[in-house]
Amino acid sequence: MYEVEITAWFCAAHKLRDYHGKCEHLHGHNYKVTVAARSHRPGRGGMVIDFGDLKKAAAQVLGKVDHGYLNEIPPFDEIEPSAENIACFLFDAIAENLGNEADLLFSVSVWESASSRATYFRDPQARVQPESSR
Repeated sequence: MYEVEITAWFCAAHKLRDYHGKCEHLHGHNYKVTVAARSHRPGRGGMVIDFGDLKKAAAQVLGKVDHGYLNEIPPFDEIEPSAENIACFLFDAIAENLGNEADLLFSVSVWESASSRATYFRDPQARVQPESSR
């Protein structure tokens, strides 16, 4: 099994609505995001996926949340902007941006700090479908 990973960053503010503690108050993070793709064998050009394609797919999504107030950005205007939910949202949106290579996406991790992260993994039984075919 081969795995490739890119790292990206975004800054955003949020507060957790259904939580009692420090994080119920408005605060921000300099989020680190790692995006991993896997394959049993390299494809075209001897690569699992072109790093540039993976970076571009991630940047398109992160640009929509960077320097934003997550609680006002769908879907976080309705669901908690927790690291877990952010990781799932980013996974789905990045997969959609990858088109035919979406099935290579394996995981997205969201780091709120140097020591705290949440990761969303692909269900090994699931296959990503483009939005137009759902």
